Amino acid sequence: MRKRILKIYAAVLAVCIPYLIWSLTTGIYIPCFSLATTGLQCPGCGISRMFLALARFDIAGAFSYNPVVFILLILWNVIAILCFTEKIRFVQSKRFLYSSLGVSVTALMTFWIVRNIS
Repeated sequence: MRKRILKIYAAVLAVCIPYLIWSLTTGIYIPCFSLATTGLQCPGCGISRMFLALARFDIAGAFSYNPVVFILLILWNVIAILCFTEKIRFVQSKRFLYSSLGVSVTALMTFWIVRNIS
């Protein structure tokens, strides 16, 4: 389990750090395909701005860009740390992890609907 967690973090950092540096130095960001084509915000709209705000230690600003992803980011990092330390066994069970994934996807889809209605 530890190797899998480290591989996931390494892959995410290998993509996110260069993009963060690129965005901070050039001011060029990846546009949201959903917003550009349909005019509707996707569940992930604001993630780039959220990470840029976190890089500036602007926690309130980061939360305002995408509150659901902000909360899920914290929760999934806590789950990863608990899995990595192997102190709490139930967190490593497939049932718990799949249930957590299901709750996360449900929260994102609910947020997607609510943010486009209002």
